Amino acid sequence: MNLHPNEMDLALLASGDVGRIQRFSLDRHLRNCSECSQKVEQFENLRANFVLPEPADLNWNRLASEMRANIRLGLEAGECVRRTQTSVAWSLGLAAAFAGVLVLASAGVFLRERPPAPQGSVVQTPVVQTTAAGIELRTGSTSLTLLNREGAVASQTVSAQGEVRSRSIDGETGAVTINNVYLVE
Repeated sequence: MNLHPNEMDLALLASGDVGRIQRFSLDRHLRNCSECSQKVEQFENLRANFVLPEPADLNWNRLASEMRANIRLGLEAGECVRRTQTSVAWSLGLAAAFAGVLVLASAGVFLRERPPAPQGSVVQTPVVQTTAAGIELRTGSTSLTLLNREGAVASQTVSAQGEVRSRSIDGETGAVTINNVYLVE
């Protein structure tokens, strides 16, 4: 089975805009495939007929000097940024303070007491689902529903990560409503 390269690669080959490895691979294919060779020749002819004329007043030396000036300006701006560094003592003190706050917050999260589950009761797992009315969050016998607008065409998607998304467009006003509900444990 002979796999032909796509036309974009053949067009790039005709314009000389492919790398060495890809050029080698395409040239090998073109030696044995007259159909692709004809396509490359057509692209070359099309390119030859489509060459844009160069503006007569284009001064390449002026453009080159402007490019050098822009590069020089960028390098100098980079040096300015590198020179503005805070003192090492201030950086170390700030890092130590941030580490202390991080340790304190982590300890608070991991050491907090969770209330015990009531005796003899079943823990209800929240469920997020889509209904004709909108997105519904249900826990046991209680529920919360984000309603779609009346007369709005809604598109609803559900992901395996616990996300439900509803997008609706109001036919009268053209207003777009997007609701995202995430179920996080």
